[in-house]
Amino acid sequence: MERGVKLTHMRERLVISVSGKGGVGKTTTAALLTRIVTEKTKRDLLVVDADPVMNLPRALGIEVVKSVGSIATRLRKDIDEGTYSGEVAKQDVLEGEIFEALVENPKFDFLAMGRTEGEGCYCYVNRLLTQILDTLSKNYEITLLDMSAGLEHLSRRTNRNVDVLIIVVDPSRAAFEAALRIRDLAKEVHIEFKKIVVIGNRFPLDMEEELGNQFAAEDMLLIGLIPSDEELSKVNYRGAPLFELNGESPAVKAVESIAERLGLLSEVTLLRLLGHDS
Repeated sequence: MERGVKLTHMRERLVISVSGKGGVGKTTTAALLTRIVTEKTKRDLLVVDADPVMNLPRALGIEVVKSVGSIATRLRKDIDEGTYSGEVAKQDVLEGEIFEALVENPKFDFLAMGRTEGEGCYCYVNRLLTQILDTLSKNYEITLLDMSAGLEHLSRRTNRNVDVLIIVVDPSRAAFEAALRIRDLAKEVHIEFKKIVVIGNRFPLDMEEELGNQFAAEDMLLIGLIPSDEELSKVNYRGAPLFELNGESPAVKAVESIAERLGLLSEVTLLRLLGHDS
């Protein structure tokens, strides 16, 4: 897709954030959702790695040369040292460089947030980033964000304009409790998601009813389970892209079902998911 050009043919704009405690499989979930959307639809997709560790590029087979964090760090340094000329508005400079940092793939675009470096307050630069990313996401039918582990991204409100929050859990009590804390913190900082859903990763499929009931008791919706998958484990261990997984892999088939339930493969389901009339 041509950079910076707003789409006029879009049916809906959907922003999805993948969250959860560390180690539950957020990046694997985000990568498999990316694979399913690109293989099963022609939707314009932006994938954002918002985790400073940046594992998602490897999972997608993407090479990242420049991150948003490195751009923001350099701009802040120029401002602090007085070397920024001021001839061009800071937002215009930052926006132009972020477009340059976009990795264009034949099936999706990719942006790595990375991390900022150095001491001091990045409040002004972060405000600019939020505005620019809000604008950028409007150029795509689906924006998928792989968030950092824990709750910091919620407390900083980097999920401000997310439609669907996916919380990934693994078979541990800590993951279950983290999911409840993420839900509660979202309410405390007044982030309004249209939907909050849960995906269970590395669960036996026959636990779906039991786990679904546990989350239903907390007024949360379990959208599906991803089973343990020997082939997926081998691909992850080799550091190979998850596009190399066999299409009949249990994990791939499970995520395809989850994507269908999320409405990523059907316009009608998407409209219903977001509470619109069909």
